[in-house]
Amino acid sequence: MKGKFRTRTLWLLAMAALPVLSGHAATDEDAVARLERQLAAQQAMIDEQQRMLQSMSDQLEALKAGSAEVPIVEEEAEPDPGEAGAPAVGALKVNYYGHLQTDSIYDFKRVDPGFESTLRPSNIPTQSGIFGDEGRFIQSVKQTQLGFRGELPTNYGTVKSWFEFDLFDTSGDGGTDFNFRHGWVEIGGLGFGQTNSNFMDITIFPNVVDWWGPSGMIFNRNPQVRYTWQMEDSHFAVALEKPNGSFNVGVFGEISPEFGEAANANTPLPDLTMHYRSNQDWGHLQLAGVLRQLEFETRGTPGNEPNDTELGWGLNFTGSFNLFAKDQIKFGLVYGEGIASFFNDGGTNLAPEDFKAEAVPHTGVTLYYDRYWNDYFSSSLGFSVNDADTRNQQSAGEFDRGTYASTNVLYTPNSALLFGLEFLFGEHEDVAGRTGRDYRAQFTMKHRFGGSAGY
Repeated sequence: MKGKFRTRTLWLLAMAALPVLSGHAATDEDAVARLERQLAAQQAMIDEQQRMLQSMSDQLEALKAGSAEVPIVEEEAEPDPGEAGAPAVGALKVNYYGHLQTDSIYDFKRVDPGFESTLRPSNIPTQSGIFGDEGRFIQSVKQTQLGFRGELPTNYGTVKSWFEFDLFDTSGDGGTDFNFRHGWVEIGGLGFGQTNSNFMDITIFPNVVDWWGPSGMIFNRNPQVRYTWQMEDSHFAVALEKPNGSFNVGVFGEISPEFGEAANANTPLPDLTMHYRSNQDWGHLQLAGVLRQLEFETRGTPGNEPNDTELGWGLNFTGSFNLFAKDQIKFGLVYGEGIASFFNDGGTNLAPEDFKAEAVPHTGVTLYYDRYWNDYFSSSLGFSVNDADTRNQQSAGEFDRGTYASTNVLYTPNSALLFGLEFLFGEHEDVAGRTGRDYRAQFTMKHRFGGSAGY
């Protein structure tokens, strides 16, 4: 309102001064007319000031009286044709959050250098010496993270948005780089963008400081379109997700490297995922399912042959049980065929069996206990297994089974600081039956921050 008052005042002054700024010769009649215009402009300014003073006086009296409604006098604005039919919106609220984190790790064995800042069983070598001598110290800030959550009221409901990234390069180069985690929008039951897969239950992820986490749980952030029906203590969600195909040519790639380069996975249809979740005072239960079409083709050959198509499917049963204080037992049990790309670690969706492609069965188990000793100290203890039923023509060095276990002691002197010491164990078994193990200790220091802004 103050801006409008200043604009009108400047306009009136400009109109009053216009004759003076012109180069015309002044006459008595011109002088009279000019003075009359100046007087009218001054009177308009006085009237405007009186109106503003009266408005502020009314507001002050209403505030003193404790009135719930404060009268505000606004100028009538001419309608903007470009805004015809536009929905009314409220103020945009944005919350930002994140943490700065340093991980100091001593690895008693060795893993693939591209993923040495976390323990991922599939990257543990099953033949000693491949990645160098045993024992290595690693320093990392890759878990440093920043995120934003927004809310914008509209006539169609509140639009919720989420953007989050960290610095953990998952390309295998071992660098510190931008890693896009979430870019998500929701309005009512509709959601779209990239976030946790609808086949996944993020709430069973244990209270650990290692970045990768349990190998046998479903963990996949995926572009998708989702619709959720909310009920009193539960919800049901269905989504179409980006398909993540994978095909290992197995021994045929060793016999013919050219075939290995030409054969690749094809994904003609989106994955269909759904889950039902029930939240109760004692914890929660969730049952999720996926259906997907898996294909492989050989590029550069007539009809892209050889090729094959398989149905992939899976069921993921997860939940938690609340114990005393904040303690929780978290569990997950998953089984399916051709769903390796949904697992947190290890395996392939399609592999050769008797000279044709077959969906590889996988079983995953996760069990953790999160213990809160008091307001400052907590621990997490548990294990997870991803076990593949490999096909008979897979290569000897391909993934068969991954085991992950960990325990820790975390100290949180206040909500913004965390210091933690964690011990981890990983085991990788390949198709040939060879086994590689790794042990490591990780000391983590984390500073959390956050705030909000309105626009």
